[in-house]
Amino acid sequence: GSAFGTGSHPTTRLCLEAIEELPALEGARVADLGCGSGILGIAALLQGAATVTASDTDPLAVRATADNAAVSGFSDRLQVAPGSVEVLAELLQGRPADLLLCNILAPVIEALCPAFHTVLADDGLGLLSGLLVEQAPRLQAALAEQGWRGDLVAQQSQWGLMTIRRA
Repeated sequence: GSAFGTGSHPTTRLCLEAIEELPALEGARVADLGCGSGILGIAALLQGAATVTASDTDPLAVRATADNAAVSGFSDRLQVAPGSVEVLAELLQGRPADLLLCNILAPVIEALCPAFHTVLADDGLGLLSGLLVEQAPRLQAALAEQGWRGDLVAQQSQWGLMTIRRA
């Protein structure tokens, strides 16, 4: 579809590679914030995640994610709705996810990070991409203010992937 997330952009590739390298996704609950085409959530399901709950502010992305989940045979395990982090938290029904996927621009991640505790469990892992490597220090500082430790763990050209865990 026309939504972001075909797998060709470095940030999407970084996230896909990180999902593939996770040791245990079996039975995990995944939250996909800014899901785009749904490619990252579908990849998590292919790696054994039990469910994916997703949201995006772009209605075309929501439709693309739902369509891609159906084509992939995951309509029963991937729930998507229009909205941002508040909607995602509502969909999770007060049970934050084991894994947070967030491939959106660094300034947006920074603005949303005060609400990450509503979508990512205290013992969970977040994969953040969509950031330029030069933006990592500022994002790490914003995450630290909210009690998260951000580590830049991979990069392709000027794009980076950061993991987050509770500090």
